[in-house]
Amino acid sequence: MINIFSSRNLGKLAFFYVVLCFLGCSKHADTNFATENDYLDSFKESIEEVEHLDKNIANDSLRLSILSKLSLKFLYSDSTLFRHTNRKTIALSSQLNTKKIKANAYWDLAYFYSKNAYLDSAYASYYKAYQNFISIDDTYHSGKMMLNMAISQERARDYVGSENSSFRALKLLPDSKKEDVYAVYNNLAIIYNGLDDFNSAIVNHKKAIDIATQIGDQSLIVTSLNNIAVVYIENGFYAKALEYIVKALKIEDLKNSDIRLYAMLLDNFSYAQFKQGNTKDFLQYSLEALRIRDSIDHKAGIMANKIRLAEYYLFEGDSTNAQLNLKSALSLAEVEKNSKYELEALLKLQKITKNLDYLDRYITLNDKLIRDERKIRSKFARIRYETDTYIQENKNLSERNIWLTIASITMLALVSVIFFFQRQRIKLKEAQMQNKLKDSNEEVLNLLLDQQKKVELAEIKERQRISRDLHDGILSRLFGTRMALGFLIRQDSNSNAKNHVEELQAIEKDIRNLSHNLISTNFDSNDGIEKLIKKLIQDFNDHSDINFDLEISKEVKFNNLESSIKISIYYILQESLQNVRKHSLASSCFIKFTKELQCLKLIVEDDGIGFNAKTPKQGIGLKNLQFRINNFKGSMYIESDESGTKITYTIPI
Repeated sequence: MINIFSSRNLGKLAFFYVVLCFLGCSKHADTNFATENDYLDSFKESIEEVEHLDKNIANDSLRLSILSKLSLKFLYSDSTLFRHTNRKTIALSSQLNTKKIKANAYWDLAYFYSKNAYLDSAYASYYKAYQNFISIDDTYHSGKMMLNMAISQERARDYVGSENSSFRALKLLPDSKKEDVYAVYNNLAIIYNGLDDFNSAIVNHKKAIDIATQIGDQSLIVTSLNNIAVVYIENGFYAKALEYIVKALKIEDLKNSDIRLYAMLLDNFSYAQFKQGNTKDFLQYSLEALRIRDSIDHKAGIMANKIRLAEYYLFEGDSTNAQLNLKSALSLAEVEKNSKYELEALLKLQKITKNLDYLDRYITLNDKLIRDERKIRSKFARIRYETDTYIQENKNLSERNIWLTIASITMLALVSVIFFFQRQRIKLKEAQMQNKLKDSNEEVLNLLLDQQKKVELAEIKERQRISRDLHDGILSRLFGTRMALGFLIRQDSNSNAKNHVEELQAIEKDIRNLSHNLISTNFDSNDGIEKLIKKLIQDFNDHSDINFDLEISKEVKFNNLESSIKISIYYILQESLQNVRKHSLASSCFIKFTKELQCLKLIVEDDGIGFNAKTPKQGIGLKNLQFRINNFKGSMYIESDESGTKITYTIPI
């Protein structure tokens, strides 16, 4: 997803969080010293030259101005020279009490740390820049620093802290600075997506689009359209995601104006179509996106592309190509230190190869990231606490407050550890309960199937008994009678008797055919679940005024399904029909089972009064349906209006 981040002197610049980022601020005004430009023009890039300049310029203000400009110059060219000149700039600006230059120096340092993913150091430097800007009543730049702090927190997954900083930034930023306000709403949307608050994420992305539209910035509009599509993809609403992607791709000359964003949209377009079951053009669009990303050396995009390609190849049964793409993505993620894609590649490789080494590496890396994130969030809290206390008590911390800070941080860490282990324990219990529920459901279904088989076996035995009785008893007696009559006819030619003999022979033939048919009737002992479903429909028809109509497509083979899927299908159908009977006020309900690609689809459609599908009541029944579907990575799509309700359940098989 695309995030926003501001640097001191650039208009727009690539950022390192996932794909790209918008940077918005103008460069410092040039100092009107002729000698300053002379120094800058003749300067040779080396630490010795910096030291020579520092010692030979007597005018402190001139020296500070030159150091500040050199620091900014080296920020984008030479990290060693940048750190050297930046330290000198901060020291001299502190000595001269030049807070604006000091604030800018900390801003540069914070950007350097952000660029290199030192999030705790970046946050601390942004906070120091914020303090200096706020001390000179520069609320606009204070707001920008607060925004950058919020983004640093979001990158460290400190979502609550980032949300708080984002709202503080909104209060400081003037409404006229729309690009910065856009960045705040964009960051809030990313925060809520990280917190799995789907609706809030969409709301804030749409606010960002409204602001981008006011600005007239097509790049920002496309960025937010893509971000919304990503939220829908991550939550399984692929058709909705495609609406926003197509809208973004229609922006004129997008490919030439922003090739990286264009590649991202192509990748998301192909993936959303693939997840909908349309694989026809996946390789064409996905490989084109990968080609573009290779050509512009967009490392994060390449990793994402290859992981999705692997998912496609695995779906097509090509595990060789799937592994090749995952291993390539894993190698690049390790080089780039991109833990997100490294974890994703390791997990998918383990599932394909069943190699425990991948699982061990995944667990080790994931545990390390959790520890690192916890440490960073603790540092954020410590920085905020220490700095606020520092300001409130006029920069004089007593020994008591120092110990209080340490105790608070220790307690926070302890509570975090306790919370983590408690949460893990709860998750374990939930998993155990789910397993018990699964076992119970399987037992119930097996009992139902056993009962169905017993009924069928009893029916077969009864048919066989009747057949034997017909053949061995009645048929034998008829045969004997016919033979006796035949003997009498030979003694006394009687046409009426002959007719009776022929009639007996015909009856005998009919009984023999009936006997054979009773024995040879084919019973499929494996169609238990289908019979249970039909019986369920019949029960609802018998005890309701609603006409329930069932259709099962020929390609649906229930016997090939896992027992856990059979159980869920049965209970999903049962709960759905209960909802129709209780709430719909319908006169008819149509139930259909179909198979599309590798998915089983169940459609339940009624002609009732409908309901608001966007804000459904969170009853136990609906939650249970969603829970069962989620267990199989399926989906539940609801369409409802005044003419009725249609629910489509899709389960991968």
